[in-house]
Amino acid sequence: MRVPRRFLFPALGVLAVLVLYTAYWLHAKSTIEREVGVWIARQESAGYTIEQDRLRVTGFPYRFQVEVSAPQFQAPQSDGGWTARLDMLKAHALFYDFRHWIIEFDGPLWLDYDAGTPTSLEIDASLALVSLVSNSVGETVRIGAEFDDLLIETRSGDAPGIEAVGKLLFSGLVAEDNTLRIRLEATGLSISEDAVSPEVGRTFGRGADLARMDLTVTEWATLASDADAGAWSRAGGQLQIAESVLEWGPAHLSGVGEFTLDRMALPDGRLSLHITDPDALADALVQARLVPAENEQALRLAAMMAPRGPDGVALPFRVRDGGVYLGPVRLGDLEN
Repeated sequence: MRVPRRFLFPALGVLAVLVLYTAYWLHAKSTIEREVGVWIARQESAGYTIEQDRLRVTGFPYRFQVEVSAPQFQAPQSDGGWTARLDMLKAHALFYDFRHWIIEFDGPLWLDYDAGTPTSLEIDASLALVSLVSNSVGETVRIGAEFDDLLIETRSGDAPGIEAVGKLLFSGLVAEDNTLRIRLEATGLSISEDAVSPEVGRTFGRGADLARMDLTVTEWATLASDADAGAWSRAGGQLQIAESVLEWGPAHLSGVGEFTLDRMALPDGRLSLHITDPDALADALVQARLVPAENEQALRLAAMMAPRGPDGVALPFRVRDGGVYLGPVRLGDLEN
């Protein structure tokens, strides 16, 4: 039986496309495997140790998925000497765009480090995704992250300041004007018991509803080249805060400002805070022993004289010469 040409040629065309695409996919798969090996070798030459049970590339035909089973990472002492291990690490990319990878973490992350006290953490989340976008020369220019139901359990050592976050969103962009732009938002935060004094815990509580910040780091290339904060400051680097919001117990604050480093490499700058209920905040600061009782009236007087707007009373929050001030009241020292 002869097949009509009007059916034969389209069928052969489709078959040829499938063969060519399969060849492309297999070639790209081998390229990805080689590049992963090159990346691992580069990290190991810098002092890192990377091990895994198995590495494979799947996802045919629509995407590429790099699966790394039981990866373990150990940093050199110059970078903190931490170790981390996972059950599974996956990286996804569409078949037509290798500049955008989405990294997925499966199972808990076990993290060990020594910051004065050897500490071991188990970190888990119902969703843990990181998005990386690179430019034509392979430099990462955009990063995003989303974590849902993040839990941090301290197995040994010192507990970090946060033990749980309902939702954590992060995005970062390296712009063409030599700046790094960052947005960070966290909701449903649970603060570790050891991170705050009993007075602060009783007054403000150990749960914050919202923390959000939009900021820009200027002179980013200077800071990124060798992480020298002093050189960054001398180059005119600043941390510009376009928006910050905190909702923690009686503290309902928002503000804008900018910071840099002084000659002693300490933060120096000012944040214009908008306080929704300054009286409630003043009471809480005194009850939490963050403001001495003798300074309570000075704080209330400053709030009464400060300009009022739709977001509440505006007061300056300043960090200078190692001291932390809210309006005219000194809250404490950075060293403490």
